[in-house]
Amino acid sequence: MTIGEHFRILAELGAGGMGIVYQGVDERLEREVAIKKLRSEFSRSADVAERFRKEAVIQARLNHRNLAHLYSFFKDGDSFYIAMEFVEGTPLSRFTPLPWKHALWIFLQVLEGLEYAHSEGVLHRDVKPDNIMIGPRGEVKVMDFGIAHVLGSTRQTRDKSIVGTLEYIPPEQIGGKEIGAWSDIYSLGVMLFEIVSGRLPFTAEGEFEMLRHHLETPAPKLSQFVKDAPAFLETALARAMEKDPKDRFPSCRAFSDFIKQASPEVASATAESFPHKVRAHEVDRCVLRIEALLNGGQLGIATRAVGRALVDYPGESRVQQMETRLRDAEQARNDATGNAEKTAYLKRVLTQLREFEKQGATAPALQMSEEALVRYPKVPAFQIASAIFKKPGQPEVADPE
Repeated sequence: MTIGEHFRILAELGAGGMGIVYQGVDERLEREVAIKKLRSEFSRSADVAERFRKEAVIQARLNHRNLAHLYSFFKDGDSFYIAMEFVEGTPLSRFTPLPWKHALWIFLQVLEGLEYAHSEGVLHRDVKPDNIMIGPRGEVKVMDFGIAHVLGSTRQTRDKSIVGTLEYIPPEQIGGKEIGAWSDIYSLGVMLFEIVSGRLPFTAEGEFEMLRHHLETPAPKLSQFVKDAPAFLETALARAMEKDPKDRFPSCRAFSDFIKQASPEVASATAESFPHKVRAHEVDRCVLRIEALLNGGQLGIATRAVGRALVDYPGESRVQQMETRLRDAEQARNDATGNAEKTAYLKRVLTQLREFEKQGATAPALQMSEEALVRYPKVPAFQIASAIFKKPGQPEVADPE
């Protein structure tokens, strides 16, 4: 299915409250994209459609290696779409819990991306492990600024309701108070606690109990759940999850600086410092992605994807099967292309030979038929033509001028 003139949808990746996300390609630029479609019931509302457009405007301002990039916003028929960077990888939520050093190494990159977003006047407002993507080479990308809010802008009516995920929502947002970078920092604290411990700091049977915890319950000690948790990490978490925004880190930069000063070895680490254990679901995602490209006829992009997958997942039989499928698809395409070229060439030669025959131009007819026979020696039509124009006693006629 082609939309917006040059974007093609290949497969559905998932659905959320506002829209559906697809794997797709930009056929004009020959690159993979993620395409977000606003749900049809929302696209009929001018208010929500305008929010969706503003989301695109906000995201288009952001250009950072740790943030997913936005490429285009467009309308096709009655639906609105956003074309975004296709981020290869797996949600951070699939890896928890992590050893605290590895978790902090990832977390520092999240802080870097959000510090940049905040400097551009953009809040995320839905920080959680599901919105952090980890690539097969350790790349970290913050995803889905779908409910981002421009600092200082006037809220629309729908924005006055609570937005975000309740397990990570800051107290001031619950109370309808002013939000800012400090609000994302609270959510970051909740997320860091979770990815190190493997559990949320607050659990509840219902939504109202969860809201009460965020408003009143002090954050638990990380050491209750992680025996080797360093003291500085408990201090950082307690400060990030303070109920009063004034008591939290004033910025992501301050949060990052605190961690780097307390743990220089994490600050200087690289992806190679933390061996990446391949999990079955990662390979599943990779294989499904390549299958969608092959089924969509995107062999150029599939070739690049298979090449990366062979490096990222060496020895994986499913990836090797994708390589075999790619070779078969390329061979089939080449065969089809070759057959089409052969058919077109046959038609051109036979048409010209008929003209030579009408003119009695034996010499050029013989030359053309022999050239055709060299190019396609197994084509009977060229074999017959060569034999006809080689008949004994056939008069030689000069080439027509």
